[in-house]
Amino acid sequence: MTSPTAAAPVDFRLLDEASRKLLGYYVHRKFHNHLSSIVAALNQQYRDGMNEGLTQPTPLGRAMLIDFRALDYNALTDVVGVCLYVLLCHTTANARLQHRDDAKRVLYLRGYDFEAAFTTGGGVAAGISTWDTTGFTLDLPALLQRPLFKILSPKEVDSETVTAERYYENLDKMMRWISQRPAALYLNALHWRRGVLELIPRMDHFIVYVSSITESALWELEQLRDARYRDRVTVVFDEQALEKKASQLDLQQAMDGKAGSTIWSKPGGAPSLTAAQLREALADVFTVMRPDEFKANIEAVRQRIDDSHSELKPGERETTLDFAFYPAAEGSELDRLREMSHALAKLVEAGQTGPIDSLPLFVAHIQLLIHVSLLLGDHEATGRALAAYSAVMWSASNHYEPMGDRADELPEENRERLLGMLDSNGGFAEYAGRRLLAYGRVNELADPTGQADATWNAIFEATAKSVDKAFADRRRAAE
Repeated sequence: MTSPTAAAPVDFRLLDEASRKLLGYYVHRKFHNHLSSIVAALNQQYRDGMNEGLTQPTPLGRAMLIDFRALDYNALTDVVGVCLYVLLCHTTANARLQHRDDAKRVLYLRGYDFEAAFTTGGGVAAGISTWDTTGFTLDLPALLQRPLFKILSPKEVDSETVTAERYYENLDKMMRWISQRPAALYLNALHWRRGVLELIPRMDHFIVYVSSITESALWELEQLRDARYRDRVTVVFDEQALEKKASQLDLQQAMDGKAGSTIWSKPGGAPSLTAAQLREALADVFTVMRPDEFKANIEAVRQRIDDSHSELKPGERETTLDFAFYPAAEGSELDRLREMSHALAKLVEAGQTGPIDSLPLFVAHIQLLIHVSLLLGDHEATGRALAAYSAVMWSASNHYEPMGDRADELPEENRERLLGMLDSNGGFAEYAGRRLLAYGRVNELADPTGQADATWNAIFEATAKSVDKAFADRRRAAE
């Protein structure tokens, strides 16, 4: 990924690398595709002589109105949609954690599936992954028939959003769909242990699916060895899955540099313990079953759950976990990302309150602010940026829709398609942005104060006024 050559307030390479540290390869791809679409448009504008950098328009760039090449609806909906999905999963799980009842709570812990991807030339990537954990996770709710809590995993975001994508423009349906599934919390990789430790005393029973021998899986098991919890743990030990994941690591190493360069892989080497050694150690402490034994004895498992009692009783165990969605990066990287967000917000604000020097660059500033604010989990800022983006699309539609004899008339053969691009981008920006602005203010799924709508309307009106003036100024200059 490249960027315009002139100095800019954005480090595009850092943005792309930071998204690798969010929630796995699938989420990274959504951010990468969105950023790539922005950078591709900026580079094309640079080659066309419209800018000399992100903040340096040329006379041609100042005269240009909307560059329709920069309006990538799919990239926008994908990156906003996946972030909304993760946010709604976490907020719905928090609502369940806050709810006081006597229902048995089961915390499901497991080793995640391994993923790897390699470039094969010509812009094509090939991926390999294991599916044992995903398959067991899909079966577990119907087997247990008990309230289930889990930590959201990268592979599950990939598989679950195959269904969730149809709800990106209907969040009420998405929330209903999420509420029918196990409660899934997002924990930042920088401090996920703290989140697990907060959950453990609030859970009645623990199902641990052992399909990999990793540092994180062993750490979770170590916490449950405590006398307060060990009798309320059921370990499902899957030796076949362990063998597959060991083979996956071997395959990753064999393919690296042969099938193409590695663009994603499971870090780390072979475990220090063998599967037999680990099973023996676990059986000394916990109830351990194979997957087939677990399913065959599910009635006994359900009874064990019903006989379990959390360390904190109902009335004491209600809580919420913060939504700490941002890259698991070094502090200096996070500081730089926040500086970029602040700089982009200033550029957007300058366009909202003063004359817009270049509409194509103003659109790029808003798109980048949407990107960075999503990356940092600053959903209020994303909502504000989407309000500005929606206003640009609305003003542009009002400008181009009336037909007449003028220099910037849309070509007849593409008129409906181009107007549709403005409507779809602007409509989605309003729908998702209003909700993100509300979700960003409170740890709930609504804003009963109405403050979010008032803020949205103020940003929209200020931006639309400024963009309308830019269109009017260009029209007068062309006459």
